[in-house]
Amino acid sequence: MITSLQTKHKNNITLFSLLSISAFLLLWLTPLNNNHYALSLYPIIATFTGALYIQIGSFMIMNYLSYRKNKHLLPLACAFHSSGILLFIALYIYFAHSVPKSIIFNDIAILHTLRTTLTTGLFIVALYLYKKEKNQQKYQKVIVCSVFLWCILHLVVAVLYSTNTLPLSLQLIDPVTFEWLFPWHGLVICFFISLWVGIVYFILSLTQLKNQFWLSMSLVALSNLLIFTTLFKYSYMNSAGWYLARGVECLSSMAVMTVLMSDIFHRFKASRQAYELSYENSVRDPMTRLFNRGFFYNSLSHEIKSIHPQKPLSIIFCDIDHFKSVNDTWGHLQGDRVIIKLAELMVNLVRERDIVARIGGEEFAILLPDCDSESAQNIAERMRKQIEQATPATTNGDFPRTITVSLGIVSSVDCAVAAEQLADWADRALYMAKNQGRNQAVVFPHALMSQSTV
Repeated sequence: MITSLQTKHKNNITLFSLLSISAFLLLWLTPLNNNHYALSLYPIIATFTGALYIQIGSFMIMNYLSYRKNKHLLPLACAFHSSGILLFIALYIYFAHSVPKSIIFNDIAILHTLRTTLTTGLFIVALYLYKKEKNQQKYQKVIVCSVFLWCILHLVVAVLYSTNTLPLSLQLIDPVTFEWLFPWHGLVICFFISLWVGIVYFILSLTQLKNQFWLSMSLVALSNLLIFTTLFKYSYMNSAGWYLARGVECLSSMAVMTVLMSDIFHRFKASRQAYELSYENSVRDPMTRLFNRGFFYNSLSHEIKSIHPQKPLSIIFCDIDHFKSVNDTWGHLQGDRVIIKLAELMVNLVRERDIVARIGGEEFAILLPDCDSESAQNIAERMRKQIEQATPATTNGDFPRTITVSLGIVSSVDCAVAAEQLADWADRALYMAKNQGRNQAVVFPHALMSQSTV
């Protein structure tokens, strides 16, 4: 198990490394395009990416609510939620402000800077919380509150700026040439590149990319690194580099959404498998894996409702003859082997739809839907002979001596009969077989059915 996990970690790291090398080689080898473009495609890209970010944040919040110890999910969820909101604020500026194109370019650049500082800070906090989760860091609540304040601060500044309430005069691009101005295109971009290099390093070292979630977060960090590298390569905001950076952002958000949806599917699948396993364990005998007493009687009550003269129902009660002598002579472990082998033989001798159950220590019951008395007697007799003919050699020592069984059979075509009544008749037929010398199958007489009561 440990080896398989280590292999999975190595595969994730190898995949990430190959993607990183390929992406940077592609960026490096792509010829520089000095053409200038309008922002006509920006609303489409911003709407798509913003909606994805808000969905990703919502999935992370739901993930956190299902397992509150994962405190690192909160800053990541806030990062995606806030990024989505800031993108929609940028759309508001794009459509609502009747100002020169240069001002719109600059406003969008400012909101991009706010998104960058917000996301970078929250990723750093998420990694810190992930590292300290096992140590129950006492300042975690303070850090979580600081995360919310950090998000609120950026969102308030963005809202006030977009509504012209905040007199912020910050020029990031040249209003005539749309060229990125210093220090943004020099020091600031290099600073963010160094931060995201560190984030990528710590994601790899702290998480070892042990699951798909951290693989997707590493891709987000890589995409941010590519975005800033692209912006550094292209000097103009209205160049192909801006759209290339937005395209990388879209692809990374789609990758995260795909991983989150895959995680939900795997959780659902695991939950379903756990439920099925739990249900199986609740209706099965733990030693023989036959159905248990409760399941047998529930199934009997259900099958009785559908019986009629053309669709009779039969049940067989079976008990091992002189089973106590097996335990006394060879011990209880050998007795368990006898019961397990007997259960295996019984299952192999009935139809697929029949239900074989262990209802007591060495007592078994068989439910035979759509089976008349004669067919049930044939099944019981075939079962009795097969068990009697089994030897220690043919059973690999599971039977230490010849084992015989007594069987009681009852059939009915009356859908009004109670399950307890049928079980009582089968039990009485079993005792008739015992009293008549054992190692035989006895059918409960129909004449006695009308006279019997539970």
